[in-house]
Amino acid sequence: MTRAFRWMPHDGRRHAIRRELVPRDEAETLCGAPLTVPLAQPYASWCWPTCAACDAAWRAHEGIPVFPAPRDERPGRTVCGR
Repeated sequence: MTRAFRWMPHDGRRHAIRRELVPRDEAETLCGAPLTVPLAQPYASWCWPTCAACDAAWRAHEGIPVFPAPRDERPGRTVCGR
């Protein structure tokens, strides 16, 4: 399975971008941030936190539940750790 998006470190966060983009392409991340795809990224940049807006848009596109999964907070529901 080929996914439509991939992750790219940009402006202090890991953002989702269209898979077909290549270095020097002008584009927008899924959250709407403009970027120019770089030739290379330092390894440490891949450890940046994920952009929450890109993550939510990517998950919606892929049909993947939000993370973390919403907790069941109904009265009387036993929740681990409480």
